[in-house]
Amino acid sequence: MENQTIEFQAKMYAFALNSATKEHGFKKDENWKLTLANAEEKAEIEQKYYPTVSTQIESKSLLKLSELVKIVLNRTPAFATEPLNDLGAQHNNSEYIIAYNPIRVHR
Repeated sequence: MENQTIEFQAKMYAFALNSATKEHGFKKDENWKLTLANAEEKAEIEQKYYPTVSTQIESKSLLKLSELVKIVLNRTPAFATEPLNDLGAQHNNSEYIIAYNPIRVHR
């Protein structure tokens, strides 16, 4: 049952990223950068970049969710040219997957 929930969360996160891509008018050369973060790191990223898309999950399930997110996103057209290989190292206190566009700095 837990795996189904994590799988559903991964699909919903991918849907949210694709929606944000369209909503914010990303150009073909603009891509999301995904990373694992704790609450402080997430707040820093949100202050520096706009837009961001994040989801929170228990630390024990974060690695599984991040692997599923990579699989789901690599199947979508937005990530086809630059597939995700790595989401960064997971810290003991990581509880978020957060996506941001490094080109779009928050003003």
